[in-house]
Amino acid sequence: MVAERLWELWSDGYFLPSLKATLTRMSIGFGMSVVIGLIFGLAMGTSSTINQSLKSLFLGLQTLPTVAWVPISILIFGVKDNDNGIYFVIVMSSMASVAISTADGIANIPPLYLRAAQTLGTSRWAMGWRVIFPAALPSIVTGIKLGWTLGWHGAVSAELIKGTAGIGFLLHMGRELNDMSQVVGIMIITIMMGLLLDRFLFGTIERRIRQRWGLERSH
Repeated sequence: MVAERLWELWSDGYFLPSLKATLTRMSIGFGMSVVIGLIFGLAMGTSSTINQSLKSLFLGLQTLPTVAWVPISILIFGVKDNDNGIYFVIVMSSMASVAISTADGIANIPPLYLRAAQTLGTSRWAMGWRVIFPAALPSIVTGIKLGWTLGWHGAVSAELIKGTAGIGFLLHMGRELNDMSQVVGIMIITIMMGLLLDRFLFGTIERRIRQRWGLERSH
């Protein structure tokens, strides 16, 4: 029944536009989230004053359920402004994990790396890109991976309530029509999207980082 319902959604032209809408929103919203999170994370990682001021705030934001941002989004952007409101939910859902992981990655860099770079003549301005960022990169990638997952949750949650297209909107349609096969089918598609992204995007990035650090042999 699930397979038949997914085929019907495909044949009727609902599936691909909905998947494209969600992925487009995720690409834009999560891109903004990564940029904002990296800026805050670099600031917290390089300044103890900023870290003490903001880290507790970001930890609090990270513990907030992603669906809790949807009512705030509706109050700010209204029900009709779908995309901007969904972008807001994605950013607020995922930004904190990127910022915290970036700050922690910088804070956990062994001091020996920095002293060795200074001894070899690395300038203060080059220290960030040549030493600090590469050393913190494994932690940053972990934060981005977690941020994508939380942003995906936020996007689907927002589409459930205020979307007119997207994976969440298909879940909403299945609920309104009391169609269990559609709900289960969209859940399976959501899981498959997460597995594919982990295998071919984040998994590839993590594998290359391990190879760069000599933790895994390249094939």
